[in-house]
Amino acid sequence: MRTPYNLPTFYKGQLVVLASALHSTRYWGWRRVNQAEYQAWRDSDESKGMDDAGESKLPPRDTHITLVPGRPYEVVRGRVSASYSYGKRTGCMELQCFATGERFYVERELFKSLQEPMQPA
Repeated sequence: MRTPYNLPTFYKGQLVVLASALHSTRYWGWRRVNQAEYQAWRDSDESKGMDDAGESKLPPRDTHITLVPGRPYEVVRGRVSASYSYGKRTGCMELQCFATGERFYVERELFKSLQEPMQPA
């Protein structure tokens, strides 16, 4: 799937917020699970046994971060092709949350800039 050309452009260090946060819709970003989260899943009952198709259960690859409307996020990387589950998603960017310090991926089309980008010297 090709990325649409009308996606907004963001630069490292820019502050962004959700563009149109509807109260009835929940938005989220994602990041890869870390080793501690993977081990916790492995030790839980969720990882034991087979699924409905009789196959062994696959470990989770990502965890979701709920985005808070009105909260500013800092752009870490403005254009990224991010891994999602067992595939890849284009048209994304990497953000960092000021409140939690977590870095995660989101789709660029969901955000707008709070400031003008700094022009390179």
